[in-house]
Amino acid sequence: LGEDSFEKNLWEKIPRIKQELSFAQIKELARFFAQIVDYKSPFTSTHSIGVAEDAERLSRYMGFDEETVQKMYLAGALHDIGKVAVGNEILEKPGRLTEDEFAVMKHHAAYTYYILSGVDDFDEIRDWAAFHHERLDGTGYPFGKTATELNTQERMMACIDIYQALTESRPYKQGMPHEKACEILRDMANKGWLDDTIVKQVEDCFRG
Repeated sequence: LGEDSFEKNLWEKIPRIKQELSFAQIKELARFFAQIVDYKSPFTSTHSIGVAEDAERLSRYMGFDEETVQKMYLAGALHDIGKVAVGNEILEKPGRLTEDEFAVMKHHAAYTYYILSGVDDFDEIRDWAAFHHERLDGTGYPFGKTATELNTQERMMACIDIYQALTESRPYKQGMPHEKACEILRDMANKGWLDDTIVKQVEDCFRG
């Protein structure tokens, strides 16, 4: 059986039941999937939840309405869900990835996009989640989006993902202090990769 026919047969045997979930239930599900992703590798054991909490905090700090704040939490929790399709030999490699390994790792953002595309009414959250490695100058991935194609929430997620990765401790490194992480974010903004206005908001929001 081919992969497509296998999936078709599987869903014929296990019908999908459409349910209306409350926002709280969706948030719990998102946390559950974030924990699956984070537990996949001890190197990033708290990353998805950290990004979710940072996204919620920054959104509230920047004055967005509560629905947007909660959607950003969901996008943060699910932003790396595509990593379930990446092998642990790459996720857990302590040294620098080879070009081929990095190419495989980069696919995780596209996988996030395609996985979340299967959820009804999730287009906005899908984009906020999946575009976290895009850059304003078009050199990011998976789709090479440019500044005109990236909205505020997508720009925020790019900054938050990097900030959280820099400041969290992992088995092979100690997390950076806030000021050092913001210095790196400012440098990336100067290179035209990140939104400098949002970098400043990150700096103010997470100080102290």
